[in-house]
Amino acid sequence: MSPEKDENQLLRDLVLENQRLLTENNQLLRTLNRRSIWSFWVRVAWSLFLIGVPFILYYYVIEPYFESFGSSFETFQQGLQEIPGWKQFYEAAKGGSN
Repeated sequence: MSPEKDENQLLRDLVLENQRLLTENNQLLRTLNRRSIWSFWVRVAWSLFLIGVPFILYYYVIEPYFESFGSSFETFQQGLQEIPGWKQFYEAAKGGSN
């Protein structure tokens, strides 16, 4: 065999190995992309769950108890006004938001 043929064969083998590695790398990148998309939507759903559960819990569980005991938000707020220091805190928070 001539040295030139060996060099050509070596280059051909290297090109084939490079092509195989590129294909494998592409498959890994697609898998990572797919996982990142799933991860994003799972995080969005989890965030919506964490934000929505307190509202749903209040609306379906806590609010009926307030209504059944004859209490309303105004009564609850008046009860909060009786807590020492709450009125000053509430007025400071209300004045600070303006």
